[in-house]
Formats: sequence, structure tokens, C-alpha cells
Amino acid sequence: MTVKGIRLWIISCLVFMMLVVTACGNNGNGQQEEGAANAGSGQASSEPVKISWLGNGTAGLYPEEDSYVVQKLNERFNVELEVVEATSTNEQEMSMLYASGDIPNHFLVSANGIANVIEQGLARTVPVGMIQEVAPNLWAATLENYPLLERMSIYKDGELLAIPQGTRELFPLTAVRTDWLEELGLDMPTSLEELEEVARQFTEEDPDGDGQNNTYAFSMTTGYHNIYTIAAAFGISLPGGTVKDDMWLEGEDGRLIKAQVSENFKELTMYLANLYEKGYIYPDVNVKDDGALFSDGIVGMRTAGWTALMPKYRPSDWYAMTFTKNPQATTDYLPPLMGPNGEEAVFENQSSVWRYTGIGKDTTDEQLKKILEIMDTQLVDMDVHNLIWRGEEGVHYTVNENGMAVLTEEYSSQEKQAEAGLKFFIVNNRNEEQMELSFGSEAEPQRKVQENYKTKEQLIPSGTIIESASKYGADVEKVEKEFFLNVVTGIWDAEKEWDSYVKRWHAAGGEEITNEVNEIYENL
Repeated sequence: MTVKGIRLWIISCLVFMMLVVTACGNNGNGQQEEGAANAGSGQASSEPVKISWLGNGTAGLYPEEDSYVVQKLNERFNVELEVVEATSTNEQEMSMLYASGDIPNHFLVSANGIANVIEQGLARTVPVGMIQEVAPNLWAATLENYPLLERMSIYKDGELLAIPQGTRELFPLTAVRTDWLEELGLDMPTSLEELEEVARQFTEEDPDGDGQNNTYAFSMTTGYHNIYTIAAAFGISLPGGTVKDDMWLEGEDGRLIKAQVSENFKELTMYLANLYEKGYIYPDVNVKDDGALFSDGIVGMRTAGWTALMPKYRPSDWYAMTFTKNPQATTDYLPPLMGPNGEEAVFENQSSVWRYTGIGKDTTDEQLKKILEIMDTQLVDMDVHNLIWRGEEGVHYTVNENGMAVLTEEYSSQEKQAEAGLKFFIVNNRNEEQMELSFGSEAEPQRKVQENYKTKEQLIPSGTIIESASKYGADVEKVEKEFFLNVVTGIWDAEKEWDSYVKRWHAAGGEEITNEVNEIYENL
């Protein structure tokens, strides 16, 4: 065969092959299949992306894969979601899941469990560049909530080992019975000295007018939580309730010390011991239901997380019951108190990590991008946000006169909510419009109260993994609380016991924790 003949034979073969490919790509009506067209054009396949998702279960209940929310998300994002039934806060369940080796593409991790996930290599990293590109709103919200993100243990060389979830919560607030203040002719206290006088009169001057000596200023039944506003007057923040992190202060030598072994803490315990000795604090520090002490009119002050002080949001809780049991009751919030030597109260900004989003170690980039897209869209698209948080308006929820979304009677039970898939796919970040749907207008007065608080940023960011705290934390906390309660209730003298307490604290593991924290701080 000549060269020319060989060329013609090659061309004929190529034409024949092209015809075969074209015929294979047609769907019988002479039209090319969408998948083949996408492949030829370099576009991504239209096949749904399969994603296994361990989300926010409802009291151990989970949605079926044909539930309302799952189906809608599948359609909206071109995915095929597989619901993984496990509770992220249940260590035993999560350990069994990890041991199986079948790690979900998306899974929630408790704040206490993230170190184990990282150590075992159960999660893949999430490139910051990918988040910025695919989920810019999620990235912006994460930075807003965690301004010290690059200092957190989950940030390594431009990648996240997990995505933190949580919000920069409002500070806890102290509710005060203002009808008691009015009855006694008192103003809201603004200093520690004025607070002591209010505490005295709340205890001794019959503020409820029933002629009996049966009232107190506040209780100590929740440990640090009920004295949060008072502690701020001494320049420290103590964990309790919505406040999750320990506070670290810079000592005179430049090294960090934990608030509970600072002079500030000692002065706080002495102030409280004085009030307790005079009978202004409810005497039984072991009562479990201190909310009832407030709602029953036994104490005139109680500190709580901001959502607990929303009677329309929590109509059956102790705060709302206060007004049911005492129709004449009125309340307002205790302002920051001027501390010793006229010093202004200081509140530590804490971006406490509620939990983390982990991405399973075998998750592909394609799956990760879809996960990020779902997380991102619910932050800015109200239709998707409402779908994930509460379903369809008129079917699963309605909006009341206060602007708050309320589940319909049919979907008021946890079983029905799980059946529909409500809140299983939530990201715990919300913009103002979304916050109002969750809480109505009740949060606005609280925000205004705290607008002018003097604040400081954390020296050790939320989410910092302190390995020695996992080992020694419980023993150290036991020493701290023993000192606190014994001093406040008058069993120990703070001045006499202080040096011995600090030695016991260091011996219990405080020394190791302090050394590790300072090493972390030096490397920030």
C-alpha cells in the first residue's frame, strides 16, 4: 500500500470511530446524553454527589432519608444525603463509630472530643482557600466569631483541622427584681458597695411585703455562674453556664496564671464571704433548682445565660414563671459594677466553641465543596435557612406577633421534628434576621445593655487544645471549688488558707497546665 493509501485508511478509521462514539452518546432521539455532553465540555457530572452526614440529632431521634428536609436539600444542592445515626455528644457512640473506620463525610464533634479526632487522624483538613472560594459567608461568620482563629489549635498552615461552630454569645445577665427596689426606695446598684446595701435590704427589709423574714439577695447554688456579674467587677471571668472557657491573666512576671489562683479571685471570695456571713446569700449552697428560688420570690437576683431570660422564647422556664407566680413582679438587668478602688468591671470576650464540624478522612474535594455549599447557603438564603431550622412556613411553623418562629402543634413533639428532619443540618451561626426568627425581639434590650461593657480579648483563644487539662483538669477543678465554697460559707479564712490552696492547686496538676498554657502563649 502506498503512503497516500495508508493515510486514507487512517482517516477512514478515525471517521468510523467518531461515528461510533456519536451513536453511543445519543439517547435514541438523536440527542446527546447530558452526562456525555458535560464530559465532552469539561463540566462536572450531573450525578448527585453522595454525602454521609452526622448532624444534630433530636433527643436521640434522626430523620429518615426520605424526610421532608432531606428530600428538599437533595433537590436544591444535587446531592444524595445519607443520614448517620449517632449523637455527637455521646462519647460511647462516637467511639464505636470511630472504631468502625466508617467515618462520615460530615460529622459533629464535641468541644471535648476534638483532640481525640485530630490525634487519631479521623478527619481530613479543610483548605482555607477552598472555604473562602466556596463558602465566603461561612468564612466571614467564622472569623467574626473567632477573631483569633489563626491562633487556635485547629489552624495549621492555611488549613483547618475542623470548623468551629458557635457564636460570640451575649454575656450572662443578672436579673434583679425592680419591684423590690421600688418597694424599698432603692436605685439599681452600680458598685460593689451599693450592691451590698441592696443585698442587705433585700434580706432584712421585707421587700415582698409579706411581713416575714424569708428573702435573700441571691443564691450560690450554681457555683460561679450566679456571680458572673460580680466577678467581672474584680476583673475576672469564671466558667459556668454559657461561659465555657477558663480565663488566663498576665502575672507580674509576664507569665500567665489562671483566674482561680489570682489575687482577684481571692478578693472575690472574701467579698462573697462577707455577704454570706451577714446572711444576705441563701444559706443552702446545695439546692439544685435555684431557678425556683427566683420564681418563688425567695431571692431577688439571679444570673443566667441570655436566652434563659426570654419569657416568650422559654415560656415554661423559671424566668417566665416568675411573672406567672408574681403578677406584680418587674425586673431589669444589673449593670456592670464598679470594682475595688473604683476600677471598672471587665468582661472577657469568649467565642466558646459549642462544637466542631469534622470532615471525614476519606472525603473527596467534590464532597467537601458540597458540604461547604450547604453550610454557607443557610447563612444567607432565608429559604434554605428556614428549611433547615424549621421546615416550611404554614406547615411546620408559623411566625407570631413578636416576630418569632413557632412550631405548629403538629410538629411540636421531638418525634415529629426528627421525622421531618428539622435542625439536623444546622450550622450554629445566624444573621440578625435569622436571630429574630429564633428569639423574636426579646434579645434586643439585652444587646443594648451590653453595648458599653468594657471588654478584653482572650489571651488563650477558645478552642485551644490543652492536653494537660484533659489529664489534670478534673482534679484541679475539685481543689478550686473546695476552696471557693469553704471560703464563701465561712469554713475557711481566705487569707490564712490562700498559700496552702495555691500549693495544692499546683500539686493537683495546675503546675503542668500552667506550663503548657505558657508554652502555647509564647508560640502564638
